Amino acid sequence: MKKQKFTTRDMVIVGLMSAVVYAATLLRVEIPTPMGKTMIHMATVACLISGLLFGPVRGGLAGGIGSFFFDIFNGWASSAPFTLVFKFVIGFLAGLITGGKAQKTPRTFLACAAGGYAYSILYLTKDFVRNLLLGGAMETAIADVSVKAVTSLTNGTLAIIIATLLAPVLRAALDRAGLRLVRQ
Repeated sequence: MKKQKFTTRDMVIVGLMSAVVYAATLLRVEIPTPMGKTMIHMATVACLISGLLFGPVRGGLAGGIGSFFFDIFNGWASSAPFTLVFKFVIGFLAGLITGGKAQKTPRTFLACAAGGYAYSILYLTKDFVRNLLLGGAMETAIADVSVKAVTSLTNGTLAIIIATLLAPVLRAALDRAGLRLVRQ
């Protein structure tokens, strides 16, 4: 098995897609909950696209890093380490399932569903545990996670649909531009 290096090109792709993820998170609607804020945003779409187009490692890094810096600079700094890992999972799973290569729509949809819903499970579990550890009542933790479940599942479902439709279009544009996306 040949060991692959992480090249300058890889770093540029991760940096560029991290910026896209950050910008996509700015397209948001914030929703107050009993234990803080949640939001509907387009970052999950960008995380999925990163994994679908550029493979699991580059896609995961782009999703995690872009979302991490969004959290740091926009009032969610305490969640940033979790976001780094959880958003990495989105791109990583999408890229892992597709191999970062063009796939038929059902496989792309499956990859997006795995990434999008895995994030929802991780995010909701973390918030439920956090609420209980901070001394909140079980009822408060359930109420908070229930509101966040609606927004998280809405984010995930919209992202799955949008990324499944958008990935082939973006891949074709990159192919026409002569860019090889994933090492063979």
